[in-house]
Amino acid sequence: MRIAFVYNIATEELLRERPEMTLRDCDSVETIQAITAALEAGGHTVIGLNADQRLPAILTEIQSQIDLVFNIATGVYGESRQTHVPAMCEYLRIPHTGSGVLAEAICHHKPPTKMILMAHGVPTPPFQVFRTGQEPIKRNLHFPMIVKLPSEGASMGLDYESVVYNKVDLRQRIVRLIAEYQQGALVEEYIDGREFTVAVMGNRPPYALPVAEILFYGRVPIRLDEPDLEHFEMLKAVTGNPDLQYVPMESKSVAPADIMPDLAERIQRTAIAAYTAIGCQDWARVDVRMDKDGDIYILEVNLEPGVAPDYVFAKMAFAAGWTYTDLINRIVSHAAERYPHLSPNTLTVPTQQLALQPK
Repeated sequence: MRIAFVYNIATEELLRERPEMTLRDCDSVETIQAITAALEAGGHTVIGLNADQRLPAILTEIQSQIDLVFNIATGVYGESRQTHVPAMCEYLRIPHTGSGVLAEAICHHKPPTKMILMAHGVPTPPFQVFRTGQEPIKRNLHFPMIVKLPSEGASMGLDYESVVYNKVDLRQRIVRLIAEYQQGALVEEYIDGREFTVAVMGNRPPYALPVAEILFYGRVPIRLDEPDLEHFEMLKAVTGNPDLQYVPMESKSVAPADIMPDLAERIQRTAIAAYTAIGCQDWARVDVRMDKDGDIYILEVNLEPGVAPDYVFAKMAFAAGWTYTDLINRIVSHAAERYPHLSPNTLTVPTQQLALQPK
């Protein structure tokens, strides 16, 4: 197929304008090269496109020359920027990988995600949204709690002070987040336990790859993503501040997780239930916490998650016996299956064999 591969590139302009968001959202050169190579190895012709202000005009111009958009872009501007590429594609009637506009909007905003999960009986930690920081705290919330941004991913707005143990620290953290980001604050009960993540793929029906576990060795067991080193060096050059400190991620992922098969299956089924409730398509990563009693809670559903060869999504594919080329082209195949006029690639591994943790 002729595939337009859409991604986000960090530029000096974006780094000056919105440095933190650019560091966390933009794709590395290595990721772009790896996905391009995998698509070409699958027999596809690839056109690389940056998701900037020129993208609508470019897609309009080339729409008759491409069969599918492979999308990993998070967008650039707006409160629901992850919806922009799917919206462009759907308006122009261009097939695309990944979820549609509605699911993208829901997953980019954690409170609606959690409300939908709760309505479908999928467990997620109790929560409350604060707009001013002065609202009374709901009685069903218990310490410790974690304070997050309602509408950002890649650990934006999080640090080791995000987990709080009393009302004074809670109020201070909420006020700080509201003042800095102007989007309110999401407060959840903090689930103090093991963290897992699950790659869910496909559509009818969706299935889960082997479960991965996130292992922490920082001061507080929460995941804080590290920026791409190349982008960080660009930021130092753009700001003229050579003293900016690079903070490495104090966690690592292992796949498959060292857990019993019955627990792996329970985590996978819960992740699939979340994926289905939101209406996800083709691929997503579902983050899960398990408390000390063994109860499972969905933290987030991540669309267009990081898929570099050394990231956890790819590790789960490797644990299933796939190559990186298999993973990328399976995403293409699942998308193509949703469009009757496209001929999907042959899936070489039966999906039903991947629904459970390998023995």
